[in-house]
Amino acid sequence: MTRIHGLDLARASAIIGMMAAHIGPAHFLTEGYPSVLYAVLAGVSMGIIASRPAMLADARFVLLTRAVILIGLGVLLDALQEGIVVVLVAIGVSWILLLPVLGWRTRWQGALVGALVLLGPLVGALHSTVPLTFSSEFFTDLFFGPYPLTAWLAYTLLGLLIHRLALARELWLLVGGVLAFVLAQGIIQVTGGRVGPSGEPDVVGEWLQGEPHTGGLLDVLTSAGLATAVIGACLLACRVAAIVWATYPLRSFGAMPLTIYVTHVILTTIANDTFVSAAALDGDYIEFGWTEHPPLWPDLFLWQLVGFLVFASLWRWRFRRGPAEWAVALTIAGTVSDSR
Repeated sequence: MTRIHGLDLARASAIIGMMAAHIGPAHFLTEGYPSVLYAVLAGVSMGIIASRPAMLADARFVLLTRAVILIGLGVLLDALQEGIVVVLVAIGVSWILLLPVLGWRTRWQGALVGALVLLGPLVGALHSTVPLTFSSEFFTDLFFGPYPLTAWLAYTLLGLLIHRLALARELWLLVGGVLAFVLAQGIIQVTGGRVGPSGEPDVVGEWLQGEPHTGGLLDVLTSAGLATAVIGACLLACRVAAIVWATYPLRSFGAMPLTIYVTHVILTTIANDTFVSAAALDGDYIEFGWTEHPPLWPDLFLWQLVGFLVFASLWRWRFRRGPAEWAVALTIAGTVSDSR
Protein backbone atom coordinates (compact mmCIF):
# COMPACT_ATOMS: atom_id res chain seq x y z
CA MET A 1 0.00 0.00 0.00
CA THR A 2 1.32 3.46 -0.92
CA ARG A 3 1.81 5.62 2.16
CA ILE A 4 0.41 9.15 2.30
CA HIS A 5 3.49 11.26 3.06
CA GLY A 6 1.59 14.15 4.63
CA LEU A 7 -0.06 11.85 7.18
CA ASP A 8 3.31 10.41 8.21
CA LEU A 9 4.62 13.94 8.65
CA ALA A 10 1.59 14.85 10.78
CA ARG A 11 2.05 11.71 12.91
CA ALA A 12 5.67 12.70 13.53
CA SER A 13 4.45 16.14 14.67
CA ALA A 14 2.00 14.50 17.09
CA ILE A 15 4.57 12.13 18.60
CA ILE A 16 7.22 14.86 18.97
CA GLY A 17 4.62 17.10 20.64
CA MET A 18 3.68 14.37 23.11
CA MET A 19 7.35 13.70 23.85
CA ALA A 20 7.83 17.38 24.67
CA ALA A 21 4.71 17.36 26.85
CA HIS A 22 5.95 14.31 28.80
CA ILE A 23 9.53 15.48 29.30
CA GLY A 24 9.54 19.27 29.04
CA PRO A 25 8.04 22.25 30.83
CA ALA A 26 4.40 23.18 30.37
CA HIS A 27 3.83 25.00 27.11
CA PHE A 28 0.72 26.22 25.28
CA LEU A 29 1.37 24.09 22.17
CA THR A 30 2.10 20.83 23.99
CA GLU A 31 -0.80 20.90 26.47
CA GLY A 32 -3.37 18.58 24.91
CA TYR A 33 -2.95 19.44 21.24
CA PRO A 34 -0.43 16.71 20.25
CA SER A 35 -2.52 13.89 21.73
CA VAL A 36 -5.63 15.22 19.97
CA LEU A 37 -3.73 15.31 16.67
CA TYR A 38 -2.72 11.70 17.31
CA ALA A 39 -6.37 10.77 17.93
CA VAL A 40 -7.61 12.49 14.75
CA LEU A 41 -4.90 10.72 12.76
CA ALA A 42 -6.00 7.43 14.35
CA GLY A 43 -9.44 8.14 12.91
CA VAL A 44 -7.91 8.77 9.49
CA SER A 45 -6.07 5.44 9.77
CA MET A 46 -9.34 3.79 10.72
CA GLY A 47 -10.91 5.15 7.55
CA ILE A 48 -7.99 3.96 5.42
CA ILE A 49 -8.21 0.42 6.80
CA ALA A 50 -12.00 0.34 6.34
CA SER A 51 -11.70 1.52 2.73
CA ARG A 52 -9.38 -1.23 1.57
CA PRO A 53 -10.81 -3.59 -1.07
CA ALA A 54 -12.26 -6.14 1.32
CA MET A 55 -15.55 -6.83 3.02
CA LEU A 56 -16.52 -4.31 5.70
CA ALA A 57 -16.93 -7.17 8.18
CA ASP A 58 -13.27 -8.13 7.66
CA ALA A 59 -12.17 -4.52 8.12
CA ARG A 60 -14.14 -4.31 11.35
CA PHE A 61 -12.48 -7.49 12.63
CA VAL A 62 -9.01 -6.12 11.80
CA LEU A 63 -9.82 -2.82 13.53
CA LEU A 64 -11.24 -4.64 16.55
CA THR A 65 -8.06 -6.69 16.88
CA ARG A 66 -5.90 -3.58 16.57
CA ALA A 67 -8.02 -1.82 19.18
CA VAL A 68 -7.71 -4.67 21.66
CA ILE A 69 -3.92 -4.65 21.21
CA LEU A 70 -3.81 -0.87 21.77
CA ILE A 71 -5.93 -1.16 24.91
CA GLY A 72 -3.75 -3.99 26.24
CA LEU A 73 -0.56 -2.01 25.61
CA GLY A 74 -2.10 1.09 27.17
CA VAL A 75 -3.20 -0.73 30.33
CA LEU A 76 0.24 -2.35 30.65
CA LEU A 77 2.11 0.94 30.25
CA ASP A 78 -0.23 2.67 32.70
CA ALA A 79 0.34 -0.12 35.23
CA LEU A 80 4.14 0.05 34.93
CA GLN A 81 4.72 3.76 35.47
CA GLU A 82 3.32 6.90 37.07
CA GLY A 83 4.78 9.70 34.98
CA ILE A 84 2.84 9.55 31.70
CA VAL A 85 -0.89 9.23 31.10
CA VAL A 86 -0.97 6.88 28.12
CA VAL A 87 -3.33 7.77 25.27
CA LEU A 88 -3.58 4.28 23.72
CA VAL A 89 -6.55 3.10 25.80
CA ALA A 90 -8.73 6.05 24.79
CA ILE A 91 -7.91 5.48 21.10
CA GLY A 92 -8.52 1.73 21.29
CA VAL A 93 -11.88 2.15 23.04
CA SER A 94 -12.90 4.84 20.52
CA TRP A 95 -12.12 2.47 17.64
CA ILE A 96 -14.28 -0.25 19.17
CA LEU A 97 -17.23 2.05 19.82
CA LEU A 98 -17.06 3.52 16.31
CA LEU A 99 -16.98 0.18 14.47
CA PRO A 100 -20.76 0.29 13.76
CA VAL A 101 -20.37 3.81 12.31
CA LEU A 102 -18.04 2.71 9.49
CA GLY A 103 -20.92 1.77 7.20
CA TRP A 104 -22.97 4.91 7.88
CA ARG A 105 -23.55 7.57 5.26
CA THR A 106 -21.39 10.65 5.52
CA ARG A 107 -24.20 12.93 6.65
CA TRP A 108 -25.02 10.65 9.60
CA GLN A 109 -21.37 10.50 10.60
CA GLY A 110 -21.28 14.30 10.43
CA ALA A 111 -24.41 14.53 12.57
CA LEU A 112 -22.83 12.25 15.17
CA VAL A 113 -19.67 14.38 15.27
CA GLY A 114 -21.83 17.46 15.84
CA ALA A 115 -23.73 15.73 18.65
CA LEU A 116 -20.52 14.57 20.32
CA VAL A 117 -18.98 18.04 20.11
CA LEU A 118 -22.05 19.82 21.49
CA LEU A 119 -23.47 17.26 23.92
CA GLY A 120 -20.36 15.33 24.94
CA PRO A 121 -19.04 18.14 27.19
CA LEU A 122 -22.30 17.97 29.15
CA VAL A 123 -21.16 14.63 30.60
CA GLY A 124 -18.16 16.27 32.25
CA ALA A 125 -20.16 19.35 33.21
CA LEU A 126 -22.80 17.26 35.00
CA HIS A 127 -20.07 15.22 36.66
CA SER A 128 -18.56 18.40 38.12
CA THR A 129 -21.93 19.26 39.69
CA VAL A 130 -23.32 15.82 40.52
CA PRO A 131 -20.37 13.38 40.57
CA LEU A 132 -21.05 10.28 38.50
CA THR A 133 -19.33 7.26 39.96
CA PHE A 134 -18.38 3.89 38.51
CA SER A 135 -17.51 0.74 40.39
CA SER A 136 -14.34 0.49 38.31
CA GLU A 137 -11.63 3.15 38.31
CA PHE A 138 -10.95 2.21 34.68
CA PHE A 139 -14.31 3.62 33.55
CA THR A 140 -13.99 6.70 35.76
CA ASP A 141 -10.66 7.52 34.13
CA LEU A 142 -12.06 6.71 30.71
CA PHE A 143 -14.94 9.19 30.99
CA PHE A 144 -13.49 11.87 33.27
CA GLY A 145 -9.72 11.50 33.04
CA PRO A 146 -7.27 13.46 30.86
CA TYR A 147 -8.66 11.80 27.72
CA PRO A 148 -12.46 12.14 28.12
CA LEU A 149 -14.16 9.45 26.04
CA THR A 150 -16.80 11.71 24.45
CA ALA A 151 -14.10 14.08 23.20
CA TRP A 152 -11.90 11.26 21.93
CA LEU A 153 -14.83 9.73 20.07
CA ALA A 154 -15.38 13.12 18.40
CA TYR A 155 -11.70 13.41 17.43
CA THR A 156 -11.55 9.89 16.02
CA LEU A 157 -14.78 10.32 14.08
CA LEU A 158 -13.47 13.64 12.75
CA GLY A 159 -10.51 11.70 11.39
CA LEU A 160 -12.87 9.27 9.68
CA LEU A 161 -14.64 12.18 8.00
CA ILE A 162 -11.35 13.78 6.97
CA HIS A 163 -10.39 10.53 5.26
CA ARG A 164 -13.74 10.27 3.53
CA LEU A 165 -14.14 13.89 2.44
CA ALA A 166 -11.01 15.97 2.65
CA LEU A 167 -7.69 14.16 2.13
CA ALA A 168 -7.51 15.71 -1.32
CA ARG A 169 -8.72 19.12 -0.06
CA GLU A 170 -5.62 20.13 1.88
CA LEU A 171 -6.24 23.86 1.67
CA TRP A 172 -9.80 23.48 2.97
CA LEU A 173 -8.47 21.50 5.93
CA LEU A 174 -5.81 24.11 6.67
CA VAL A 175 -8.08 27.15 6.37
CA GLY A 176 -11.07 25.57 8.12
CA GLY A 177 -8.92 24.27 10.96
CA VAL A 178 -7.21 27.62 11.48
CA LEU A 179 -10.55 29.48 11.52
CA ALA A 180 -12.07 27.07 14.07
CA PHE A 181 -8.96 27.30 16.25
CA VAL A 182 -8.71 31.09 16.12
CA LEU A 183 -12.41 31.59 16.83
CA ALA A 184 -12.52 29.22 19.80
CA GLN A 185 -9.17 30.38 21.15
CA GLY A 186 -10.35 34.00 20.91
CA ILE A 187 -13.38 33.15 23.05
CA ILE A 188 -11.10 31.41 25.57
CA GLN A 189 -8.81 34.43 25.80
CA VAL A 190 -11.74 36.82 26.29
CA THR A 191 -13.62 34.70 28.82
CA GLY A 192 -10.82 32.87 30.55
CA GLY A 193 -12.18 29.58 29.29
CA ARG A 194 -14.80 29.06 32.02
CA VAL A 195 -17.98 30.96 31.37
CA GLY A 196 -21.35 30.95 33.09
CA PRO A 197 -24.27 33.39 33.18
CA SER A 198 -22.94 34.79 36.49
CA GLY A 199 -19.27 34.46 35.64
CA GLU A 200 -18.97 31.41 37.88
CA PRO A 201 -17.84 27.97 36.68
CA ASP A 202 -21.32 26.42 36.90
CA VAL A 203 -22.69 23.71 34.59
CA VAL A 204 -22.73 26.11 31.64
CA GLY A 205 -19.19 27.20 32.41
CA GLU A 206 -17.96 23.63 32.69
CA TRP A 207 -19.70 22.77 29.41
CA LEU A 208 -17.85 25.64 27.72
CA GLN A 209 -14.53 24.76 29.43
CA GLY A 210 -11.49 25.53 27.30
CA GLU A 211 -8.67 24.14 29.40
CA PRO A 212 -6.70 21.31 27.69
CA HIS A 213 -7.79 17.74 28.44
CA THR A 214 -11.10 18.83 29.99
CA GLY A 215 -13.28 17.80 27.04
CA GLY A 216 -15.24 21.07 27.27
CA LEU A 217 -16.75 22.59 24.14
CA LEU A 218 -14.02 25.21 23.64
CA ASP A 219 -11.30 22.66 24.38
CA VAL A 220 -12.72 20.29 21.74
CA LEU A 221 -13.11 23.06 19.15
CA THR A 222 -9.61 24.49 19.59
CA SER A 223 -7.97 21.06 19.69
CA ALA A 224 -9.88 19.66 16.72
CA GLY A 225 -9.31 22.86 14.75
CA LEU A 226 -5.56 22.86 15.29
CA ALA A 227 -5.30 19.13 14.52
CA THR A 228 -7.22 19.64 11.27
CA ALA A 229 -5.00 22.58 10.32
CA VAL A 230 -1.79 20.62 10.98
CA ILE A 231 -3.01 17.69 8.87
CA GLY A 232 -3.94 20.06 6.04
CA ALA A 233 -0.57 21.84 6.26
CA CYS A 234 1.38 18.57 6.20
CA LEU A 235 -0.61 17.22 3.25
CA LEU A 236 -0.16 20.50 1.40
CA ALA A 237 3.59 20.62 2.11
CA CYS A 238 4.07 17.08 0.83
CA ARG A 239 2.73 18.06 -2.56
CA VAL A 240 6.23 19.48 -3.10
CA ALA A 241 8.70 16.73 -4.04
CA ALA A 242 11.63 18.56 -2.43
CA ILE A 243 9.81 18.69 0.91
CA VAL A 244 8.94 15.00 0.68
CA TRP A 245 12.63 14.23 0.13
CA ALA A 246 13.87 16.60 2.84
CA THR A 247 11.45 15.26 5.47
CA TYR A 248 12.39 11.59 4.98
CA PRO A 249 13.65 11.18 8.60
CA LEU A 250 10.48 12.78 10.00
CA ARG A 251 8.22 10.76 7.72
CA SER A 252 10.05 7.56 8.70
CA PHE A 253 9.51 8.57 12.33
CA GLY A 254 5.81 9.08 11.67
CA ALA A 255 5.47 5.79 9.79
CA MET A 256 6.10 3.82 13.00
CA PRO A 257 4.15 5.77 15.64
CA LEU A 258 3.37 2.83 17.91
CA THR A 259 7.02 1.74 18.03
CA ILE A 260 8.22 5.26 18.82
CA TYR A 261 5.46 6.01 21.35
CA VAL A 262 5.91 2.81 23.39
CA THR A 263 9.71 3.09 23.33
CA HIS A 264 9.50 6.74 24.39
CA VAL A 265 7.28 5.91 27.38
CA ILE A 266 9.64 3.14 28.51
CA LEU A 267 12.83 5.19 28.06
CA THR A 268 11.33 8.22 29.82
CA THR A 269 10.18 6.03 32.70
CA ILE A 270 13.67 4.57 33.08
CA ALA A 271 15.33 8.00 32.88
CA ASN A 272 12.97 9.61 35.41
CA ASP A 273 12.75 6.49 37.61
CA THR A 274 8.97 6.68 37.68
CA PHE A 275 8.17 2.98 37.78
CA VAL A 276 5.17 2.32 40.04
CA SER A 277 7.09 -0.11 42.24
CA ALA A 278 9.95 2.35 42.83
CA ALA A 279 7.56 5.14 43.79
CA ALA A 280 5.62 2.86 46.11
CA LEU A 281 8.78 1.63 47.86
CA ASP A 282 9.89 5.19 48.53
CA GLY A 283 6.48 5.93 49.98
CA ASP A 284 6.37 9.08 47.95
CA TYR A 285 4.89 9.78 44.54
CA ILE A 286 6.38 12.36 42.23
CA GLU A 287 4.13 15.22 41.23
CA PHE A 288 4.10 15.68 37.47
CA GLY A 289 3.36 18.65 35.26
CA TRP A 290 6.65 20.49 35.10
CA THR A 291 6.46 24.28 35.29
CA GLU A 292 10.09 25.47 35.29
CA HIS A 293 13.16 23.27 34.86
CA PRO A 294 12.20 19.57 34.86
CA PRO A 295 14.95 17.01 35.33
CA LEU A 296 16.69 15.87 32.14
CA TRP A 297 15.17 18.65 30.02
CA PRO A 298 16.16 19.30 27.29
CA ASP A 299 18.83 16.58 27.13
CA LEU A 300 16.50 13.59 27.41
CA PHE A 301 14.14 15.03 24.80
CA LEU A 302 16.90 15.82 22.31
CA TRP A 303 18.67 12.48 22.71
CA GLN A 304 15.41 10.61 22.22
CA LEU A 305 14.44 12.73 19.22
CA VAL A 306 17.78 12.30 17.46
CA GLY A 307 17.92 8.61 18.30
CA PHE A 308 14.40 7.97 17.01
CA LEU A 309 15.03 9.92 13.80
CA VAL A 310 18.22 7.97 13.06
CA PHE A 311 16.69 4.62 13.96
CA ALA A 312 13.49 5.24 11.98
CA SER A 313 15.41 6.42 8.91
CA LEU A 314 17.68 3.37 8.87
CA TRP A 315 14.87 0.94 9.65
CA ARG A 316 12.58 2.30 6.95
CA TRP A 317 15.42 2.05 4.45
CA ARG A 318 15.13 -1.73 4.79
CA PHE A 319 11.70 -2.54 6.21
CA ARG A 320 8.19 -1.35 5.38
CA ARG A 321 6.84 -1.42 8.96
CA GLY A 322 8.27 -0.49 12.34
CA PRO A 323 8.95 -3.32 14.83
CA ALA A 324 5.75 -2.84 16.84
CA GLU A 325 3.69 -2.28 13.68
CA TRP A 326 5.14 -5.49 12.23
CA ALA A 327 4.24 -7.44 15.39
CA VAL A 328 0.68 -6.07 15.31
CA ALA A 329 0.30 -6.92 11.61
CA LEU A 330 1.62 -10.43 12.23
CA THR A 331 -0.82 -10.92 15.12
CA ILE A 332 -3.74 -9.69 13.02
CA ALA A 333 -2.75 -11.90 10.07
CA GLY A 334 -2.68 -14.94 12.35
CA THR A 335 -5.98 -14.01 13.98
CA VAL A 336 -7.73 -13.45 10.64
CA SER A 337 -6.44 -16.72 9.17
CA ASP A 338 -7.45 -18.65 12.31
CA SER A 339 -10.97 -17.21 12.14
CA ARG A 340 -11.58 -18.43 8.59
